Amino acid sequence: MPQRPDLSSIISLLVSLLAISLMSVLFGRKTSGTNLTNINYARGLVITLYVVSWSFSTIAAILASTNPGNIMSCTLSIFVCLSLYAASKIIIYLFLIEKVYVVSSVTTTRRDTKLYRINILLLTPYTVILVLMILNRVAVLQDGEQCMIGLRPLASIVLILYDIFISCWLTVLFVRPLMSTTSALQGPSKSRLRQVASRTLTGSLIALLLSSGNVFTLVYYRGYEDSVLCLLSCTLDVTLNACTVHWVTSRARGPTTEKSSRGANNQNTHNNATSGEKQTGPTETHISVHVESYADNY
Repeated sequence: MPQRPDLSSIISLLVSLLAISLMSVLFGRKTSGTNLTNINYARGLVITLYVVSWSFSTIAAILASTNPGNIMSCTLSIFVCLSLYAASKIIIYLFLIEKVYVVSSVTTTRRDTKLYRINILLLTPYTVILVLMILNRVAVLQDGEQCMIGLRPLASIVLILYDIFISCWLTVLFVRPLMSTTSALQGPSKSRLRQVASRTLTGSLIALLLSSGNVFTLVYYRGYEDSVLCLLSCTLDVTLNACTVHWVTSRARGPTTEKSSRGANNQNTHNNATSGEKQTGPTETHISVHVESYADNY
C-alpha cells in the first residue's frame, strides 16, 4: 500500500512552490526592460541569487517527495543543500562586500581598494568549510524508510562561527561610515547614499539571523534532521535572503527636493563623464551623483 504524504511533506511542497513563483516574479521585475548584456556586476549578483534560489526550491520540491525509502535521493538531498545553499551564501557575501565598497570607497577602483581585497580574501576560508561540510555530511535511512540528512556538530559549529564572524565584520563596516561625521555618507546631498548603507545594514542583520537559526537547528538535532524539515528550512532561508536582497536593492524614492538636487548634480557633472567612473580627487557633487546613479542600476 503506497504511503500517504504527511503534513510536513505537504507544507514543504507548498512552500517550495510558493518560493519558485516568488523567485520567478522577482527575476522578472529585476530584468524587465533591461538589456542583459548591459547588466553591471552588482545587479548580476542579485539576478544570479534569484536563479540559485529558484533552482534550490525546484530541486527541493522534487527531492522531498522522493526521499522516503530512496537512499540515492536522500544522498542527493544533502549534496544539493550543501552546493546550492553554499552558492547562495557566497553570492550574498559578495553582494555585501560590493555594498561596503560603494559606501566607503567611491574614489578608487575595486582592484585598488585595500579593504575590498581584504574582504574578498576573507571569503577563501569558505572553500575549506565547504570541504569540511562534505566530509561531515549525514544522509541515512532511518528504519529503512525515513531519510535523515544534516551535518555533524564539527561542521555545523565551524559554519556558524564563520557566518557570525563574516556577517559581524561586514556589519561593522556599514556602521562605521554611518556613525562617522567625516565619512562620505555625511552631508545634505548624501541622503541616497545613507539610505543604501542603512538598508544594506538591515539586510545583513536579517541574513545573519536567518542563517544562524537554520544552522542552530542542525546543531540542535546533532546533524540528524528529517530531510523534509531540513529542505523546508533551507528553502525558507534561501528564499527570505533573496527577498531581503531584493528589498535592499529596490528603489525607495526620497523627497522632491532630493530629486531636484540630483538633477542639478547630474547636469553639473555631465562634462566630466569622460574622465572615467572614478576620480582621484572627487568633489562632493561627483560622489553623490556617481553613487546614486550606481545604486539605481541595481
